[in-house]
Amino acid sequence: MFRRKVMRVSKDEGLSLLALTHLGTAVSEIGRNALRYGLNAQATITVGTYDGRRAIEVDIFDEGPGIANIEAAMVDGFSTKKSMGKGLGGARRLVDTFSIETTPTGTRVVMIQFIRNARA
Repeated sequence: MFRRKVMRVSKDEGLSLLALTHLGTAVSEIGRNALRYGLNAQATITVGTYDGRRAIEVDIFDEGPGIANIEAAMVDGFSTKKSMGKGLGGARRLVDTFSIETTPTGTRVVMIQFIRNARA
């Protein structure tokens, strides 16, 4: 759901194929987590300028129970749900900027991918 939307925007903005694949994969992982474990999961996609560079920002948030130990959850192999435990750390490595905030009332992940091959 979120991935299709970000892929469409990324293609329209001329994101390189590699960057498009990285952002799409990161959004798919974070979006799946938000939909599976959170409530009222939503995503906003914004094209703008960040640090003086053209970029796509994806903000995924939910009203779920939050992540109890964010530091542990960012380490590959950590999972509370019997998964491979590579989602958060993997998503962080795939995008240019990654931030996560979590509380007992929800989680927000903001990812930014710079547009290096933007059309003039």
